[in-house]
Amino acid sequence: MRQLFLSLGLFAVGCVGKAPPSEGTVDAADVDAPPAITGQRVSGKAMDYFGNTAMADSTIATDGVTPPVTATSIADGSYALDNVPSGSKVFLQVTHQNYRPTRNPVVTVDEMPVLQDVYQMASADVTRQYTTLGRAPTAGQAFVVAELRRNNGTPLDTALLTDISLVDAANAPVPNVLPIAFGTVGDVDGALLSATLINGKTRVAFFDVPPGSYTIKLNLLNNQGQVQVQDTPVTALADGATLVLTGGTGGGGGGMQGPNVDDPKFATDVYPALQRAATGGLGCGTCHTATGPGAVLVLDDGAATVQARLVAKLGLIDTTTPALSLFLTKPLYEPPPAPQNHPNATFLDANDPYYRMLAAWIAQGLAP
Repeated sequence: MRQLFLSLGLFAVGCVGKAPPSEGTVDAADVDAPPAITGQRVSGKAMDYFGNTAMADSTIATDGVTPPVTATSIADGSYALDNVPSGSKVFLQVTHQNYRPTRNPVVTVDEMPVLQDVYQMASADVTRQYTTLGRAPTAGQAFVVAELRRNNGTPLDTALLTDISLVDAANAPVPNVLPIAFGTVGDVDGALLSATLINGKTRVAFFDVPPGSYTIKLNLLNNQGQVQVQDTPVTALADGATLVLTGGTGGGGGGMQGPNVDDPKFATDVYPALQRAATGGLGCGTCHTATGPGAVLVLDDGAATVQARLVAKLGLIDTTTPALSLFLTKPLYEPPPAPQNHPNATFLDANDPYYRMLAAWIAQGLAP
């Protein structure tokens, strides 16, 4: 919920709602409106990914807030996106002539400005990666580069390619799409059997990925020597490039520590997550105040009052099928080309730990 719910009798993270309906009803005709509050500035430089040089005249656009926020980089590559709603998770996409539209890793926007460089891949540089393997790019397919990191965000020293896979929504490996490691010269090397740390990064590439949404699965050993699977969502765009960071997410401020997914209680787990990022929450309380744009659902009252309000709002919580609860679906990121059905995204997918915590709270009977 980084500013989670807005109108529609529901959620609005950094959004403007209509006049609040009665406490116990949801008007299906309500439509979430664009954010009206002042958000945060996201700024940095637009950079060439392979050359690591600053790029002027690049267009940077957000994906994850409605309407999108755009900017153009100036001579030294600097750009600034103003009023990105606090409590958002956004992807930044960069376009430039003779470059593939490049989708950058997710940025978390809390209640502080975010400094984040963005990268773009020249079509010629991507073609060189194919040529290195004796291949040619396939029209309409994407090129994906993943930087492998542990869950705490530190670089992974090494990873066998057999421990890395790209799977579809059915958890099946994408046919004919296997990871290729980057070598010491900065390009892929088809002879390598593992990805290793080079110049601070451990990277693999996936070639000719069909447009769509996928998950990178990475097998990691925990402190007890047991294998754990790390899942990272990926969106591939036709004729585009995608940059992915596995493990910890990028950008933004602190936020809360890992949530209690096993036995969540409203007062100690759910309620704190619904508050402002400045007080350790996900940002929902920034908009959902009595005088804010999300006044249709006030979330910054006392815990007991807020819980009663959530339960009373028809359609908001579905205890029979928790995944259908608007409490979960409204702030869930909608990959392109689907439009965002909420002014900003809070959860990237159902694997988000806070999504899983809220879903568990609903499924386990709305414990106070």
